[in-house]
Amino acid sequence: MNSFENTIADVLGRGVAARFHAAGHSMHPTIRSGEHLHVTTAEARSLRVGDVVLARAARGLTAHRIVRLSRETIITRGDNALTRDAALRHSDILGRITHVERQGATVTVPTAPLRIRVVARTLRRHLLSLSQIIRSLV
Repeated sequence: MNSFENTIADVLGRGVAARFHAAGHSMHPTIRSGEHLHVTTAEARSLRVGDVVLARAARGLTAHRIVRLSRETIITRGDNALTRDAALRHSDILGRITHVERQGATVTVPTAPLRIRVVARTLRRHLLSLSQIIRSLV
């Protein structure tokens, strides 16, 4: 774990909200690279499918949306990603992303992606599968 990750975990562990810059495009357009994210503590029992959470993932701190939730694990995925992330433990969740700062305005992070994005992501997945089948036949 790097010092930034330790600091964020410590701040949230004390019940204090944190703010930091997003880097990457996996949550675009809900969260855009360079925007400030606001994260608050969240108890495991308060988490719901559709929440965007900050988690300790194998690649480091990751802000992704919960797509599946069970007693043992949490599965997340970026809104702009084709595949789900590896399963997380509830203890890997540091907090819930509540809003972003975008062009001087505070924008609430929706608890579910817009329906069109869900349809588009599903279509992309099917097209990817279809292209793989076609490649295997050629």
